[in-house]
Amino acid sequence: MSEIELHRKLLGDAARNRGLYAALEQAIRQIGPGCRVIDVGAGTGFLSFLARRLGAAHCTLIEYTDTIQLAQELAQRNHIDGLDFIQAHSADVRGLPKADLVISETLGNFALEENLLESLVDARRFLKPRGLMIPAGLQQFVAPVGTPRLQRDIDIWRDIGYQLDLDAARTVSLNNMYVKSIAVSELAGAAQCWDTLEFSLGGAAPDSRRSAKLRWPADALSAPIIHGFALWWEVEWQPGHRLSTAPDAPATHWQQIYLPLLAPIELAAGDTLELQLKSDTRPSVGVRLSWQTARLRGGKRSTVQALDSLRGRL
Repeated sequence: MSEIELHRKLLGDAARNRGLYAALEQAIRQIGPGCRVIDVGAGTGFLSFLARRLGAAHCTLIEYTDTIQLAQELAQRNHIDGLDFIQAHSADVRGLPKADLVISETLGNFALEENLLESLVDARRFLKPRGLMIPAGLQQFVAPVGTPRLQRDIDIWRDIGYQLDLDAARTVSLNNMYVKSIAVSELAGAAQCWDTLEFSLGGAAPDSRRSAKLRWPADALSAPIIHGFALWWEVEWQPGHRLSTAPDAPATHWQQIYLPLLAPIELAAGDTLELQLKSDTRPSVGVRLSWQTARLRGGKRSTVQALDSLRGRL
């Protein structure tokens, strides 16, 4: 995808834009006159332009791609001053005056795939002691999928025919996460929050390695066979201003993530479905998500399946 196509999708998302505008308005009003902003991953400059129009005294835009040149042109065309432009990765930037507000919207369909966590943790050093961040926090959710539609779309390898054994390709394919639009009716159980992140200066910096173990009693599921899992997230731009990519939330340009299984898991009364999720987004790793699924019956784990996006890379 080209850079401009990415920004077309971002700026065409009215729900995203409304939420960020309201959060910027609230934060700048709270900070008061003289508010200085640093925009990490500034792209076309849209958020900094809004911040200046809302009363921020100065914005520094940091963007490592050539989109920074387009941001400069757009600023001139819209007669927006009080801006500095830096073409670099934010982790490499030093010596900036401390800011009252850091903004960075680099959320992916899988929330952390674009180094949002690492960028915001690093950007804390740009802030004054009482400085604010947008986004302020993030929660990630997961739910089992009880219909085969999504799995059938992906798992085509054994239906190709021509007397070819393509199972090696199938294994690589299924060790991946897929961007999909998932309907509420396809969920077999209640969503569970598997990760909570706070980006403000008040708490300890969250680690790039995230993990959780979750369980669903079979009696609480609406389908006896589980085909995979759905992931989504909810961001808190600022207190009172949230946006969700859940299947039952208003649509945005973001979609859900589908995690496939190697084989469906069939549950009986009294069984428990167990899922262990691990995410590692350290710069040395990139984006690695692993999901291990098991059926618990009589206290014993069976039909264990371990998938890992590391094994899905070619």
